[in-house]
Amino acid sequence: MFKIIKGNNVLSHFKGFWCSQKNFYGLHKILQISVKPQESSSIESSKREPVTVGITPTNAPISGEIFPTTSTRVVPMLLAKREPVVLPFDEVPGPASLKFLARTRYYLSEVGTQLTAGALTLGLNIGAYISNRKPTRLLSSLFDEYGPIVRFVSPIGGDIVLINHPEHIQKVFSMEGDRPVRSALDSLDKYRKLHRNTILGGLYNLQGEDWHRHRAIVTEPLKNAIAKHMDGLDEISENFVKKMYNSRDYHDELTKDLYKEIHKWTFDCMGLLIFSKKFSMLSTDVVYSQCDMSWLYHSLEKSTEALLKCESGLQMWKLLPTPSWNSLVKNCDSLDNLIGKQVMESEQQLTYADKCEDIKNLSMINALLVSDDRMTPENVATIVMDMLLIGVNTITSSMSFLLYYLAKHQKVQKTLSQDIDRLTDKYFQNMEKVKEETPYLQACIKETLRLTPPIPVLTRILPKNITLDSYNIPRDTLIIMSTQDASLKESNFDDANKFCPERWLTSDASDYHAFASIPFGFGVRRCLGQNIAETLMTILLTKTLQRFKLEYHYGDIQPTRTFIVKPNKQLKIRFIDRM
Repeated sequence: MFKIIKGNNVLSHFKGFWCSQKNFYGLHKILQISVKPQESSSIESSKREPVTVGITPTNAPISGEIFPTTSTRVVPMLLAKREPVVLPFDEVPGPASLKFLARTRYYLSEVGTQLTAGALTLGLNIGAYISNRKPTRLLSSLFDEYGPIVRFVSPIGGDIVLINHPEHIQKVFSMEGDRPVRSALDSLDKYRKLHRNTILGGLYNLQGEDWHRHRAIVTEPLKNAIAKHMDGLDEISENFVKKMYNSRDYHDELTKDLYKEIHKWTFDCMGLLIFSKKFSMLSTDVVYSQCDMSWLYHSLEKSTEALLKCESGLQMWKLLPTPSWNSLVKNCDSLDNLIGKQVMESEQQLTYADKCEDIKNLSMINALLVSDDRMTPENVATIVMDMLLIGVNTITSSMSFLLYYLAKHQKVQKTLSQDIDRLTDKYFQNMEKVKEETPYLQACIKETLRLTPPIPVLTRILPKNITLDSYNIPRDTLIIMSTQDASLKESNFDDANKFCPERWLTSDASDYHAFASIPFGFGVRRCLGQNIAETLMTILLTKTLQRFKLEYHYGDIQPTRTFIVKPNKQLKIRFIDRM
C-alpha cells in the first residue's frame, strides 16, 4: 500500500532540513515532479492549493536524507498503455505528381477504377520519369522511395494502394472472407458486355456468389480431367521432346522460337484437358491453315497480345477505340465463336450419349453441361475462354523460365538429372507419387515461381477498413499486392535474386514467411490451375532432361512488366544430347 503525501503535510516530514517554501520547490526540482501552474499569480493562492509531490511506502522511514541508503524501496513509475497511432489515409506517401493530376478527376467522367501495375509504374509515375529520364520499371523502386505502403491518387477513378510486405499481404488476405473481390480485366469485361451481351463474366472476372457457384462447378471436372488424360499429356510432352531433337541447328539450338513451341505444347495439353481432343499444334507449322484448331490457336495468340496491351499503360481504350482494343474485339470474337462451336458439338454428343454413362468418361465441357447447375453453352464457352487466355499463357511463361534457369545453372541441372533418371513412364500414372519422390524437381519449380511468378501482382478490393503500417486504408480501396517484389527482397530470402532450389529443402525453409512467395495466390480465390501447372511442368521437365543437357550462353533474361510476364528476349537454349 502507498500513502499519498499531499499539500503542506509534506513539510512536516522534512522539518529540520526543508523549512521554507524555497526549499520545498528545491525538493520538487530534484525529484523532477511537475507541478501544475495555478491560474492565479498569487503565491498565497498556490500555497493554499493541495499539490501532489510524491508517493512513499507506508513503512518507509522518515528522515532528513533525500535519498535514504537503507530501508527504502524503489517504486517504478506506472505508465499508461499507449494506444496505437492510426494515421489518416491522406498521409499515405506516394508520387506527388499524381496528387496534382488527381484534380482532373472532377472534370472527367468515371471510366474505371482499376488500373494495373503497368499503368501505375509506366504511365502515371511522371515524377520518377522526369527525375530518372527513364520509366520506372520495377515496383521495388517505388517501395524504396516511399516505404512499404504506396498510394496512387488516380486522376480517374478511385485511389490505389500498393503493398509488398508479407505481413501486410497476409493481413489483406485474412479479411477477404469466402467471397473475396479482386480487380477484373477491364478490357475483357467491357468486350463481353458490349459485344457478346453475356451476363457471366468468366471465372477471372466474376465476383461474389456467381463466382463461388461457378468455381465449385468447375473444380471437380478439372481435377478428373487430369487423372483421365495422363497418358495423353505424356504423349504430347514426348512429341515436344522429339520436335526439339529434330529442329536443332549445328549449335544444338532451335531453328524455331522456343517460347512459341512451349506455347503450342501448353495449348495442346489444355485442349486435351478441356475438350478431350488432340489439337496437334506442335506438328503444325502453318498456323493460318483452314482447320478450326489452327484458327483457334491463332485467335488465342492475337487475343493475348491485344489483352496485354490493353491492360498495360494508360488504357486509352477506355476513352476511344485504340488499335489494341480493335484487335481485342476482332480476335476475341473469333476465339469465342470457335470455342462456342466446340461446346455445341459437345452438347449434341450428350443428346445421343447413354444416360447412365459415367460422368468421368465425359470431357470437361460435357461435365459442365450436365452439372446440377445446368450451365448454358454460352456460359461454358466464357469459362473455357478464360482458361485458355489465362492458363495457356501463365503455364508457358513458367515453363520457359524453368528451362532458362536450369540451362544457366549447370550444378542444379546435374543434381536434378540424377533425381529424375530413375523415373519411367509408369510413374506418371500417379502424379502424387511422382511429386513425393522428386522433391528436388518440385523445389526447382517452386524456386522458378518465386523468382518469376507468371502474374507478378495480386489484387483485392477491401471489404472494410484496414490498418496497414499505421495508416487507415478505407473500404473499397483497390489493393495491389506486389508478390514478385516481396519474393525478391533480401529481408524475406537470403540471396533473394539467386536461383537456389536447395533453400526449400533445408530445415530453415519453415522460417520463410508464408506470404513471402505466393505465385498462385492464397485463400478461396487461389489459382484454380495450380495442380495443372505443376503436373504439366513436372512431366515436360522430366522428359526433356532425360533426353537433353541444357545450356545457355547469352545475356540475362528478365521478365516483361506486363499483366502476364514472359521472357524479354528470345530463348536461345542449347539442347545437347545426353550420352
